[in-house]
Amino acid sequence: MLVPHTGINAAAGRLFKRPLVAFAAGLAGHALLDLVPHKDISAHKAEGFMVLLMLGLVGSSCGWRSTAFWCAMGGVLPDVEQVLPWTDPARGRRRYFPTHSRRFHSLPVPGAREYRTSLFLQSAVSLAALTMAITGCRPDRCGRS
Repeated sequence: MLVPHTGINAAAGRLFKRPLVAFAAGLAGHALLDLVPHKDISAHKAEGFMVLLMLGLVGSSCGWRSTAFWCAMGGVLPDVEQVLPWTDPARGRRRYFPTHSRRFHSLPVPGAREYRTSLFLQSAVSLAALTMAITGCRPDRCGRS
């Protein structure tokens, strides 16, 4: 779910005036998105490439110090621990970001036990959010410093 974390937080970042506040909002946005029931993919390399491409697009369009870029970075950063060997639950290690535990990640929807946000819907929402983040991105609209 890294792609939605990037796109949605980049769009949300335009609401802020300061990059540090936007970064903190991105961390909070990551936690909120983790709670949504969703299907994760295990194609870490492909998804990692897409995220780098999206971050590059936001940074080059809005500015590397923009609130859109830093909110997206805050939204992506917690998932770095998903690929680190020293935070691998299969090796008996624990993850530190609160919503990366089984207790909080992808909460079930009451009355819809098998419901998960599909990869198609995640991709569509991500593309729409990314488009919102970079469309008409100017220093006065995107929080560029």
